[in-house]
Amino acid sequence: MLLKRLFLLLIATAMLVACKKEKPFVPNYANALPGLWKQLGDFGGVGRVRSYGFTIGRKGYIVGGNAGSGFNLVPLYDLWEYDPDTDKWTRKADYPGQAAEYIRGFTINGKAYMGTGFGMQYYDGPDALPQNKDFWEYNPATDIWTQKADLPAVGRENVIALEINGFGYLGLGTNGSYDANYNDFYKYDAAADKWTRMADYPGNGSFGVAAFSVNGKGYAGLGGSSPDIVKKDFWEYDPAANKWTGKADFTGKERVFSSQFAIGTDGYVGLGTTATSSTDDWYKYDALANSWIKVTTYGGAARYDAISFVIDGVGYAGTGNPGLKQDMWKYTPTKKN
Repeated sequence: MLLKRLFLLLIATAMLVACKKEKPFVPNYANALPGLWKQLGDFGGVGRVRSYGFTIGRKGYIVGGNAGSGFNLVPLYDLWEYDPDTDKWTRKADYPGQAAEYIRGFTINGKAYMGTGFGMQYYDGPDALPQNKDFWEYNPATDIWTQKADLPAVGRENVIALEINGFGYLGLGTNGSYDANYNDFYKYDAAADKWTRMADYPGNGSFGVAAFSVNGKGYAGLGGSSPDIVKKDFWEYDPAANKWTGKADFTGKERVFSSQFAIGTDGYVGLGTTATSSTDDWYKYDALANSWIKVTTYGGAARYDAISFVIDGVGYAGTGNPGLKQDMWKYTPTKKN
């Protein structure tokens, strides 16, 4: 726990000098449109950090997180549903798993699958560890959670998770001391409720890694590892070949605990924290051209540990550190809105 506290202390100290917002970004119109950020109504629950945001159909969701400031832990297990037509949040059935912080997962066939993370909702003896491997299915039609097969690996927090061609993929992460750099990677078959180990992730980061899927392939990179802090290498995963291939490095500042989403054939990565400051810039990755371009700056304050999801080609991001934020914003990647 000492290394984890030291790492978090470094980030917290950096935040004290990182609140000054950069000058507005003016994009190169020859390369990309700037897109528009628009502020929405605040998130309906309490301000929080390290939550998980996801999409099912035309609804967005936020689950779990921490409502404690500094090193205080106020675990949250509440689930909220967002309707973009009304800009309203509705509370749904609480998450029944162990973890509160850093729950991660994916959506398959109209249901959400998630687990791992940090927390001890149900105490399990003096030797219990707060890093988890339990996994759960959420059905929005019935508002019911169902426990599924555990991740067949050591419990962990801060993993990546993504859906590719109807299957879930999850892996990486770290332990409670943040001195373990896990790079194992697993495929989840929701129909069979079965995990299969796939090719290990070859990248440098292990926690706070950015990940998304486009064009039937997965992409992951950036993030942190012990004993270093932040990375910027980037990788493509081909599920047909079960192979990782190095791609163009992220062109912004190295960062960890960033947000990400995919719109069409492009991936977007933004926010997060460098070794010295929180960030508000966003970059687009063109998977066909294997190229990055800075496209916008966030409409709100710079932050990390925020949630993000996409509904109908519009990106949403909000909550996060520092300050247990509740504000929510949407991003439309054209000049029309």
